[in-house]
Amino acid sequence: MKKTALILIFALMFSLIAEACSIKLAQADPYMYYEWVSPPAGSTPLAISIQSPNNNTLLNTNHVNVTLNISTKGTSIVALLDAYLKADWLQENTTIYKQNTFNPEFPQSWNYSETFSNIPDGKHNISIYAMGNGFYAANEVKGLTAYNFDMTAISRINFTIDSTPPKISIASPQNITYKTSDVPLNFTISENASLIKFSLDSQENSTWNGNLTLAGLPDGSHNFTLYAWDAAGNIGTSENVVFTVDKLKPPTLSNFTSITIALLSVSIAVACIALIWYFKRNKHPHFKSRS
Repeated sequence: MKKTALILIFALMFSLIAEACSIKLAQADPYMYYEWVSPPAGSTPLAISIQSPNNNTLLNTNHVNVTLNISTKGTSIVALLDAYLKADWLQENTTIYKQNTFNPEFPQSWNYSETFSNIPDGKHNISIYAMGNGFYAANEVKGLTAYNFDMTAISRINFTIDSTPPKISIASPQNITYKTSDVPLNFTISENASLIKFSLDSQENSTWNGNLTLAGLPDGSHNFTLYAWDAAGNIGTSENVVFTVDKLKPPTLSNFTSITIALLSVSIAVACIALIWYFKRNKHPHFKSRS
């Protein structure tokens, strides 16, 4: 009798404990069933916003900072599960976010920033892949059911790196002496230049306007340097060329008069000497010929 009473008491206690546990479980998670399904029609994946670099950008550095945000706002997704970055110059993918199975975070927004160095010159692309989880509920005959689905969002940008400045080769002027005040300007640039400037005799840089002659240069030593900007903003600088202008000077009136007087003086002196010699030879008996 006592044994039967004890069994009834334990059964009653177990029933009360089980009922209390079921009530708490129901309060914590009202869904009785979970099913994984395909995303419903019209579902939108995670929103990926890449702040830098901008799409179709021309950069003049090999160090690129990638900054982005992944958000569930305005989408059919409630949480981020995994995300990674794929770049054409990297052999392996870069993890942006990875769900921790033992301590899951399931964030609704995630920021990421990293600088990638030593990227080679040329055209590049970056792709961001982000997988998120969404769900919807339905009160089925069998009970309240949560239907879960995963969606992967992809965002891609393209950019170009040009970190090499233009190379400038000057064919004229050269390191020589010019006998004219108008010195020809002749040069080549390794790529299309968006801006060309030059410095003559260490003066402030002047924008090249297409003129191919350094005109009206005074006599003396001159120095010339050329600068070129490409579309990425790289600046190329030529070697400094030092040359001399020494124009041929035409004779002036004063020089002509001096030369004329000098020649005339010499001519008169020669004529006088000749006349003296002639008269002496014909009048002096010593100079008469003997028969």
